[in-house]
Formats: sequence, C-alpha cells, structure tokens
Amino acid sequence: MSHTKKLLIALAAFIFLGLILSTPLTDLGHFSSRYDRLPEQDELLDMAELNSFLRVWSEMLSKDVGRYATQQLSLSRGTTEDGFPPQLVRWLKRQGWHAGRFFDDEQKIRALVRYAALEQNLNANRKLLQELGKDAGAASGLREIISRQERQLSVLKVNPQELELIRANLYQVGEILAGKAVLKD
Repeated sequence: MSHTKKLLIALAAFIFLGLILSTPLTDLGHFSSRYDRLPEQDELLDMAELNSFLRVWSEMLSKDVGRYATQQLSLSRGTTEDGFPPQLVRWLKRQGWHAGRFFDDEQKIRALVRYAALEQNLNANRKLLQELGKDAGAASGLREIISRQERQLSVLKVNPQELELIRANLYQVGEILAGKAVLKD
C-alpha cells in the first residue's frame, strides 16, 4: 500500500473518529418516566406528577437552566418546547420530562393556584360581608367585589380533582412557582 493511501485512510479514520466523539449523547443517563411524553387527552395531574414537577421546577429556576428564569419566558405568549432554548429542553429530558408536558403542567398548575386563591379570597369576602351586616356603604362595595370574583370563577375551567391537590398546599405551591421556595422531599 502506498504512503498516500495510508495517509488518506488515517485521515478518514481521524475524521470519522472526530464525528463520533462530537456527536452529543443526549439520552446518556436518561431514564424513562411517565412524564417523558405528552399526556393523554383526559389524563389528570396527580400528586406524584405535581411533586415531580415542583421538584424539577425548583431545580430549574435555582440553576437557571437555559436562562429560563432570567428570560421570564411564558407559554401564554407562544408554543411549548419550540419556544425554549435547546439546552433547557435537553435538561428537562434528562430529568425525565417531555418539555411540552412540563410547560403544559406549569400552565395548568398556575391556573389551579389562581383559581384556589381567588376562591379562598371570595370565601373570606363573603364572611366579611356577613360580619359587616347592616353597614350599607361598606357592604355595597364588598358585594360588587364578590360579584366580580364569582364571575371570574365561573369563567375559569379547572378539574375538581386537580384543584384538591392544590388547595391542600396552596401557599407552598404558589411560593415554589414564584421561585421563593423549594420542594422538600
């Protein structure tokens, strides 16, 4: 074999080895979980998924994976994983989550927290209205507030089973979503 052929073979082998080594191993260390796919149409959020989401959410914000926290991205302005940095999507995959499911859960949990907080506030206002009794001036304004809150609740659509998960820990879930607390195992 001539010296030129040997050099060409060595060069080809070197290029091939470089391609193999530069190929990312995105699934390395990836484990399968029930959250690494989009949910079925009628699949409900359960306590295990809520806890897993809150744990990963806390870690994502604390590490600022994909600069998510500093960019203050929101799904209400766009699509799911297509609108997020690839680094964030890969990190979520390594955590056992499909990015679409993760951010759908974020929106669902935020809606549940909003509903539960509004419901809690409405109940407190109703109680206050009863205590005010005959003070017509104060009661009138409070009745208007209660009426607006009731209209808001009637527009929001949440699943009662999922709402119960949030009601039990409303304050903690809200703090974790806001990045002010971390889920403790």
